[in-house]
Amino acid sequence: MNFDNNKALFNVMRVELIASIIFMGTFSISFLDIYKSKTLPLEGYQFALLIATIYFLLALIWYNIKYSYFSIDTTDGILIKYFRITPKFITPKPKMIKISKSTYVKYQIKKSFFGLRTALILFQKTKKGIVSYPPIYISGLNKDEIKKLKTVLQY
Repeated sequence: MNFDNNKALFNVMRVELIASIIFMGTFSISFLDIYKSKTLPLEGYQFALLIATIYFLLALIWYNIKYSYFSIDTTDGILIKYFRITPKFITPKPKMIKISKSTYVKYQIKKSFFGLRTALILFQKTKKGIVSYPPIYISGLNKDEIKKLKTVLQY
């Protein structure tokens, strides 16, 4: 059985693009002479600074949620290929986890960062005991996709 998060990742990137377009539009308009706010007692440059601060705080939160692209294949054990989605100037390093059916123990889903970051942790049996792999961030998945992921990892 296979599973990937292409659709969820597309939705996350679409929201990021829309937020960037809105930021650029409001940031640009704030410098024009037509901007006169009657509700906010701010000048154009002050409004631009406010919008830029809000945008960069949201970008910082988005970056700390740690979205990842991953695909899972469970035909011969568990094969997971994944990489973290980062800003365009940082090149992500693709990673892969391969666990045979006989050594696979369990999985665990953990939430952190105020419930916004969701991580999948896999466990494998080795000669030295049970070890866990580094987390794979599945923050972009909704509840139905997490249920499907759980059924893929159960065996």
